[in-house]
Amino acid sequence: MQSAQFSLSKVHCGRWQYPSVLALAFVIPYAQARDLNPGETETISPSPTVESWLIAPDATLNVNGAETLDIDVQAGVLNVNTGTTQQISASNGAAVNLTGATVTGASGDVTVSLVNSDANITGSTISGLDYGLQAVRDTDTSTGSNVTLQDSTVSGVLGGAVATSYSTLNLNNSTIEGTGSSSFGLRIAGGQATLNNQSRIIGGLNGVTFELDRTDEQISKLVLNNSSVEGKTGSAILANVGAIPLGAFVVEVSNGSTLIGGNGTILEVTDGTNVDFSVDNSVLQGNVVVEAGSNVTTALNNRAALTGDLHNVAQFSLNNESAFTGTIKGDDGHTTQVVMDNNSAFTGGVEGTADLAIRNQSTWILTGDNTVNNLALDGGRVDFAPGSTFYTLNVRELSGTGSFNLYTDFATGETDFLNAQSASGEHVVSVSATGNRSSGDLIHIAEFGAGDAQLALNTGVVDVGALTYKLVQEGNGWYLRPDDGPSTSTRSVMAIANTAPTIIYAESTLLNSRMGDRRLTGAKPGLWTRTYNNRYSVQNAYAGGYSQTQQGLVIGADAALGDSDWLVGGMVGYSRSNLDLKHGSSGSVDSYSVGAYLTKFDPQSGFYVDAVTKINRFDNRLDVSMSDGVKTKGSYDTYGLSGSLEVGLQDQLGSGFFWGPFAQVAAAVVSGEHYKLDNGLEVDSELTRSLVVKGGAYLGSEIDLGNGHKLQPRVRVAIGQELIKRNEVGVNDSSFNNDSSATSLELAGGVNWALPHGLQVFAEAGSSQSKTVKQDYNVSAGLSFNF
Repeated sequence: MQSAQFSLSKVHCGRWQYPSVLALAFVIPYAQARDLNPGETETISPSPTVESWLIAPDATLNVNGAETLDIDVQAGVLNVNTGTTQQISASNGAAVNLTGATVTGASGDVTVSLVNSDANITGSTISGLDYGLQAVRDTDTSTGSNVTLQDSTVSGVLGGAVATSYSTLNLNNSTIEGTGSSSFGLRIAGGQATLNNQSRIIGGLNGVTFELDRTDEQISKLVLNNSSVEGKTGSAILANVGAIPLGAFVVEVSNGSTLIGGNGTILEVTDGTNVDFSVDNSVLQGNVVVEAGSNVTTALNNRAALTGDLHNVAQFSLNNESAFTGTIKGDDGHTTQVVMDNNSAFTGGVEGTADLAIRNQSTWILTGDNTVNNLALDGGRVDFAPGSTFYTLNVRELSGTGSFNLYTDFATGETDFLNAQSASGEHVVSVSATGNRSSGDLIHIAEFGAGDAQLALNTGVVDVGALTYKLVQEGNGWYLRPDDGPSTSTRSVMAIANTAPTIIYAESTLLNSRMGDRRLTGAKPGLWTRTYNNRYSVQNAYAGGYSQTQQGLVIGADAALGDSDWLVGGMVGYSRSNLDLKHGSSGSVDSYSVGAYLTKFDPQSGFYVDAVTKINRFDNRLDVSMSDGVKTKGSYDTYGLSGSLEVGLQDQLGSGFFWGPFAQVAAAVVSGEHYKLDNGLEVDSELTRSLVVKGGAYLGSEIDLGNGHKLQPRVRVAIGQELIKRNEVGVNDSSFNNDSSATSLELAGGVNWALPHGLQVFAEAGSSQSKTVKQDYNVSAGLSFNF
């Protein structure tokens, strides 16, 4: 091995020293230059001697914790393990492996230079000169250099790293940075850089710049996977070198990656350069600025999101729940082709000329007046943004099948407006509902100049206060016209106003059955409880059909009145009624009750009389889904007073059977209330009244089982008539009537089982039917204990 010449006048990293004669006598050389011959292997450890190295082809230098000067690797192998070196130059297929190394440039332009060579760099730091690292090639070759960075940092004053044609940079949790104020982080000139696992590119001016190789132009490619690029004062990515014959430069941003431009631009393209820019499952903020004459396609995929403006982008696509918020801008003569697919969203507007294709549940949310060239809908939607300002969408040609969501002030007639010079296809329009009052005027919402397009309301009507509006066509115009039908909110408040009598009578029926128990056991003091469940199906002119399910519990006590046959008692009860008002609307009523009852039964004649009186408090709640699907709520409290009187005759038929006719009159009144729903609907619920007369008979058998057991099965049939025809409810400026008057048929069957020691078990099931209210079922069970 030949050694390089060594001069005592220049030692230890370039510090000039002037030795004395005594020093010359005892000097130990601190700096040397050494060559490794082909096939030779050398391993160095920490030593006072700091050397430069020239590594010949097939030679290997292992640096284990040692310090070296510059190293030139010519088709050889360099392995640095936790060592410190000055600049490294590798060429002609050399291999450089740095682990825990620190490489600091002392002279020249590049700290680590790779020419047609490969480097694996792990846990290392490279810094010091104009450029931290270059992966380049001999211009007569097409092989390039390949660099893998793992947990490492590369920096340079003018630029962090450079990769030319056929060269690759692969980063894993690593950083490349240009530290100067006008520096770039990474320059790609026909090469490819892939960043993984939170790797970073940082430039003092621009983050990544695309350049030309100038001898063999290849497609430059930048791939980010959970990584970032930042231009501190400029753009995140700059491409300004013109087009190349092979095609557009490629930028792929994926899996949570970010782009940061200090000037607000994440991609800047000028001078006729072409770029394909795609974003996948990442959230970006910043502008894409394209100079006229350049060509950029931008794609957002798989829940990607971009907030910013697009200027002169040629093609823009959103797919798989991706989102763009900003403005699509274009210079005169430029047209942007926009395609939205698979539930993607664009919030913003268009300045310039654009063709939009909106497909498969994707949505454009307008935030201002807009004009577009072609609007093709294929299961897509256009939403006019809500607020106090109304917008107009002008379309040269509308086609396909889609939907529009407009907002209208029905009090003033102001509205969003769709204007198409030519329109084809079948489209649906949704108009936001309101509970407020309307002007009652015709409202113009769309105009189709030519074509055979059809427009329809998605729900058939729009809820507007108490009533509804319908969509009609007059000439080329489409208008909302007032209709007499009640709104969803009106139907809901009418329904809940109609529930109180059914709740009251369900509780009263339990009291009547309790008094029937006493005719089996006699007038003895006792405690009792009943639990019950029933369901009503209601049809009337306004409610449009709803179902009501009630569950409750009643507890009571009674005692004989002196030595007479009269029995007096009291009760408290609670029930919960749930209303299914259809189309997503619902309601509930919590009922709290307290009551008293009086009954007399004459065993000799079989005559009996039952009297009941009761007070209820009702906590009413509504959850209404209006015609546009928006929810509105409201709640209020009311009080009810009710009573009933039943007389009958129980006659023995022999063999333990008995029957008895009976007649009953029942009345109830429920207080009115003024309240509002969240949507502004005002309700004035007047007194709700009910007066029912009923007549029927029951048939039963009393079976003595011995040992103090008695069984009393029975069936009951009755015909009832609701006499009240008017129960008015005011909604905004309109008045509606709940008319539940109808004849009903009731059927029920039950059994009482009297046990020894005063215990009695009860169960009953039944139903009723009328033209307005059908009781699908009514089941109850309970027990009592007599002292």
